[in-house]
Amino acid sequence: MLRKTGWLIVMIFSLTISCKNTPSIRGDRNASNEKPDKSADGGFMLKIEDADLVQDESNPEINTAEWSFSVDQPGRYEVWLSSFTCDSMNLGFDTAVTITAGDSRLEKMPIGDDIKTFEDGVQSPGFRADSEMGTVFFSKAGEYVVQVISEKVISPQADTTGLAAKKQTLIKSVILKPVIY
Repeated sequence: MLRKTGWLIVMIFSLTISCKNTPSIRGDRNASNEKPDKSADGGFMLKIEDADLVQDESNPEINTAEWSFSVDQPGRYEVWLSSFTCDSMNLGFDTAVTITAGDSRLEKMPIGDDIKTFEDGVQSPGFRADSEMGTVFFSKAGEYVVQVISEKVISPQADTTGLAAKKQTLIKSVILKPVIY
């Protein structure tokens, strides 16, 4: 009996130790110490290279990027989708982009409301096209998940100039800007 109890205690102890050192199954970025870029105005830039990605070559419309981050200031935030594109007049999205943040869900076809050239990470002959997607409301400070679903969600490792020219547009980030009244 004493021997069985000893083995049980050893197993529980080793299980407890091993679980503490395992990162979250969901791929939570806090486990790997990667945090979204926070701007001076309290907004966030959630970069595609920091996201947890799910890609399906046979059905790219369900490609997903997901971030987990902490909101310090509750309130309404503008949501912008930032893309790299070769054609600023036609971004080439086949379907509407779906963005979920907290309890909000936005669906819209990005149109490129703000076109930028010669920015960090934009190489000629490309452009950065920022599309206003709507607003979301975070009711309290705390942890939230933002998810983007689109055929233009492609891993950064595959993001080469040839692929960008073939795909025409690639999603680079989601930008959340606090709305100040």
